[in-house]
Amino acid sequence: MDRRVVGESVWKGAVRAPRGARCREKAVKTVGIICECNPFHAGHAHLITRARAAGADCVVCVMSGPFVQRGEAAVADADLRAQALIAGGADLVLELPFPYAAAPAEFFGAAGVHILHELGVDELWFGSECGDLSLLSRLATLAETPAFCARYAETASQSDGTAAAYLRCLEELSGESLTLSSNDLLGIAYLRALSRLCSNVRPVTVRRLGSAYRDTALGEGFPSATALRKAWREQGLAAVLERLPAQTRAVYAAAESPADLSYAERLILGHFRLRSAEELETIATLGGGLGTRLQNCAREAESLSELLSLAATKKYPNARLLRGIVYALTGITEADLRLPPVYTRLLSANEAGCRFLAEVRRSRAFCVATRRTDLPDTPEAAYAAELEERAYALYALCRPERVRFTSVWQRTPTIFKK
Repeated sequence: MDRRVVGESVWKGAVRAPRGARCREKAVKTVGIICECNPFHAGHAHLITRARAAGADCVVCVMSGPFVQRGEAAVADADLRAQALIAGGADLVLELPFPYAAAPAEFFGAAGVHILHELGVDELWFGSECGDLSLLSRLATLAETPAFCARYAETASQSDGTAAAYLRCLEELSGESLTLSSNDLLGIAYLRALSRLCSNVRPVTVRRLGSAYRDTALGEGFPSATALRKAWREQGLAAVLERLPAQTRAVYAAAESPADLSYAERLILGHFRLRSAEELETIATLGGGLGTRLQNCAREAESLSELLSLAATKKYPNARLLRGIVYALTGITEADLRLPPVYTRLLSANEAGCRFLAEVRRSRAFCVATRRTDLPDTPEAAYAAELEERAYALYALCRPERVRFTSVWQRTPTIFKK
């Protein structure tokens, strides 16, 4: 959570395609899910199953590309993760573009909601620790008020961490004792984004089951994505394959060794040692002295883990540091985050997903691209495509083996047919 963006009208005045008249009697019910699938786990399967049981005919997932919200390199390639989502019950997988996929909750949530809103899905489904949509909706409304924004800005500047300050202000101004966690706060970001768009998309939340979001032990039941990634990186794929939903195991069996930012640590250290403090302070999330702090620590550190250890504080947790590092390497500024997504890219689909996509392309103006020539002929689209290429170029350096950089436009979506 970045205090400099909370409370501001994200993409205020953005031009949106007209939604047109919606046919409430239409036969197909579409559900949207914003996810990372890093990796696909029992929680994802549970959410999709619940959506199907509630009547969803088409499940549309907007999934992070090479980097995820905590600033980490995704454990597996986006194409493989998209295939796992289809195997796990989704119908259409589109990319949540960079830099939004690695952004603080405010921009991550706003970008995903923006895309689903423009596609015209009926409902947005998301998991939350509390499972209480009424509570989250009240808090989202509160978080939009000037009183909250002013109080949060003051508290965040004095506290040990922006997420803690956000929760503290919600408690103070709501008068409620709150035990919210990461997915609750992300749900609030979704609800705020829907409100700003005056969207007809209906939110639905499902209570998370199994291990806590940040649990690192595989344990029993539904292990967290954090635990699965840790075991995969430390013990190999065999340690986690049987803990993944059965329908996705064949997809993950073909996965390569997991990607990690540590493989690019020499690039990271060199970048921060050689850039000026003034340049680093212009990078998104690195203002207020954090860019300078990372530069000083990089000149002392010998590895990425040591850099994080030296730079981390309660105010600057690893997620914020990693996000800033990725943004510094790709040149992302605050202004880049304030531009709305101008397109999404098709990653994978089955026949139901293809039918929905065909309808979107007939009836709506938002671009779902499969090739570079599909993009709008605008400077904004060209710049967004350049940012995406930078992210994939960096991701290639996060592989344990040496690989050639492959342009995103050389990748072919995976289409599943019966």
